[in-house]
Amino acid sequence: MDNMTTSSTIGQRIDYIDALKGFLILSVVMCHVAGFCLGIQDDIPSFLPILFEFRNPPFFFISGFFAYKIGVVWGSRFCYKTIKKKFIAIAWPTFLFLAVLLYVHPSYHGRTFLHDNIKDLWFHWFTLSLFVFFVFYSIIELSLSSLKNEKIKSIILLACGALSYLLFSVQSVYYILPINDTIKQLMGMEYWGFYFFFILGVLARKHYTPFIELLNNNTFIAVCIFVFILFNIFNQPLQNNHFNLFRIITYLTGIILVLKFFMSYPPKGYLNDIMTFVGKRTLDIYLIHYFFLPLALYENMSVLRDTPMPIIEFALTFSISLVIIAMSLLVSYVIRLSPTSAYLILGYKSKNTKAS
Repeated sequence: MDNMTTSSTIGQRIDYIDALKGFLILSVVMCHVAGFCLGIQDDIPSFLPILFEFRNPPFFFISGFFAYKIGVVWGSRFCYKTIKKKFIAIAWPTFLFLAVLLYVHPSYHGRTFLHDNIKDLWFHWFTLSLFVFFVFYSIIELSLSSLKNEKIKSIILLACGALSYLLFSVQSVYYILPINDTIKQLMGMEYWGFYFFFILGVLARKHYTPFIELLNNNTFIAVCIFVFILFNIFNQPLQNNHFNLFRIITYLTGIILVLKFFMSYPPKGYLNDIMTFVGKRTLDIYLIHYFFLPLALYENMSVLRDTPMPIIEFALTFSISLVIIAMSLLVSYVIRLSPTSAYLILGYKSKNTKAS
């Protein structure tokens, strides 16, 4: 299997990838604290736009990276088992926590992060999209199972990913799709463009050796750093006049840079242990943390909206997010004390869980 990684090679890198996932989920919670609790929006000078560039695409990339199965023939049975496994592990917990969230409907003096409309069905858009991407990928692999030419397979996969980005992330194209707006919202199609990054992760693992060579190319990394910084320096004119170009370039360079950083400078000691543990509980944290967002802060933080102070905003958001993550992990721990509750609530199947 040319250009493909071995299980042992990947195993050596799980720790740094888990640590990276720990960083990514922290950035997700920080963005939610800043947006929902402090009221920091796009028109306010903030660290949020840069965090946003690092936040979601790397998650989908990593998911695609591990979705690729070395030496596996994608027959109908394997495809069904994969989709069933992902439904139990991703979709079911999402539906369950969404139902509880819609029932509890956290709010403070009318302030909430829900919409009371069809959009609430995709409030947990990240995990639902991730499940949809696994379904898409499984079906495509099944359809291509009889194709022997691996290069052609890779080209088709890349084309599918690029097409999804064009159709669902380029707004000028998305809005003219001949699909009813209600159907678009019900299916969460506005998020399907992220499938491109999922596929890039698949191809990175499939062609692992050249991918690592690319990450180790100092010239390539220097260009990525330069482009990423340049695009963020001129982010306002670029977003106003070339929004689609700005997004795809910052997303792609952001993926490369965070992967390179954590691969070259993995956390050490206790910091590594903590970040790795958090990285292994990203789904739990993502689903649980909404219940702990301090919406009451909004009324008392008007000063950060009227007089932007990015450094203070960052420190405050970071501190609050650490507390929220700790509380989410505590709830996760309690749920996981029982193999049955872990399986029924979080879709986690331990060796002691009896389930069909």
